[in-house]
Amino acid sequence: MSISEKTKKDNSTDLKKLTKRIDELETALVECKLSEDSLKKSEKNLLSLLFSLDDMVFVMGMDGTFNKYFQSSDRRDLFAPPKAFLGKHFRDVLPDDLAESFQNAIYKIEDYGNAQEFDFTLEIDRRDMWFHTSICPLQKHSRDYFGYVVVMRNITERKQREEAVKESEERYRAVMQQNTECIFLADVETRVILESNHALQRMLGYSLEEIPGLSLYDFVANGEDDIYTKIMQILKDRKYYKGELQYRRKDGTLVDVEISVNLISYRGKKVFCVISRDITPRRLAERQLIHTATHDPLTGLTNRLLFYDRIAVELARARRNQTKIALIYIDLDNFKVINDTLGHSAGDQLLKDVAERLSHHMRESDTLARMGGDEFMYIISDVSTAVDAERVAQKVLEAVRKPFLLDGSYHHVTASIGIAIYPEDGKDSEALMKAADLAMYFAKDKGRDNFLPYAPEMTVKNLG
Repeated sequence: MSISEKTKKDNSTDLKKLTKRIDELETALVECKLSEDSLKKSEKNLLSLLFSLDDMVFVMGMDGTFNKYFQSSDRRDLFAPPKAFLGKHFRDVLPDDLAESFQNAIYKIEDYGNAQEFDFTLEIDRRDMWFHTSICPLQKHSRDYFGYVVVMRNITERKQREEAVKESEERYRAVMQQNTECIFLADVETRVILESNHALQRMLGYSLEEIPGLSLYDFVANGEDDIYTKIMQILKDRKYYKGELQYRRKDGTLVDVEISVNLISYRGKKVFCVISRDITPRRLAERQLIHTATHDPLTGLTNRLLFYDRIAVELARARRNQTKIALIYIDLDNFKVINDTLGHSAGDQLLKDVAERLSHHMRESDTLARMGGDEFMYIISDVSTAVDAERVAQKVLEAVRKPFLLDGSYHHVTASIGIAIYPEDGKDSEALMKAADLAMYFAKDKGRDNFLPYAPEMTVKNLG
């Protein structure tokens, strides 16, 4: 071959590579736009839910800086206008004693990983107001977390009602029946309800006649003896107990509640005075905040952020137990053709359908993640040999080969898969991902619609 012919051939190869890279970049830009639109829609739904709550919800960074606030800025019980605290550390905007409570709560979260709660008072508009605050970590799959959710609720009225209970049984009963929160009295010895308000009746689904005579055991969902013992131990040292548990309604469904328990005198004996409120919306908002941060908005699969956490956990477990794990890199073939011919909505539907099919082949201990575009990662824990991973890869190929109904007609799609095994193909997540990625590209070059396990010579050829 002459020098000019060789030069022409090299130029042709470079042009093909450049064209392919341009196509990949165009696809990446389109997918980025689609993910952004889906994320905005999910964020809008979440904000609607948060703004429907009575609680004030803040998000703090790991450094203690207020980053977001999810309620009306003209609330009369807001300790400062948002512009006065957003972007600032809590010590710069809160009174010293309250800032110290925040700091102590954060220390406990760092030590134990559990949400921390406390009450405090603030003078707002020349009036003392009581607030109940919950600070919980925004967590990933492991104990690591990347911020805090602060939920503040104005409990001034509840405090005033509790004082009214102490002053007069008659005044207490009036407040009790008009209260929107669930209130009941229960015998300390038998745990039987002696009196309740209409709110408890509505929450539990019992008639007004059925409530008296019910025991705590009839509707406290779990740990009845434990919660009773815990309450009694705390009441020996304090005037009231606060906590969260679940009630079981008459129809068997469960509801998350926050309870406040006092010991009061009632007709000559000590009884529990229990005030409960439904915190299901708050729990839902917290779960959705965490889910939004760790899952792909289009497919609902684990996203890249949570994937890195999961693979780190699996690698640590494999090192400790001296076992193997497999990483399967899945890339759809000619996905751009679907987007270009049928439109992006069909491409989105294809990605969702693929995610659903692949999820059916997962074990509970495995992880399937969408890494972006049409790329998926599959972590298989506790594999005995590479053959186990190859069986899974074959099932994935077969699942993807089945036609997909898109835009009213059936379309055939295939996938190219690369397989890497720990510890043979990589000792850490980065090496393992590179090996699986390289094997996937060799599978594409081989003709697509197939899988290849990683081999060291692939790296040599790639470098060459």
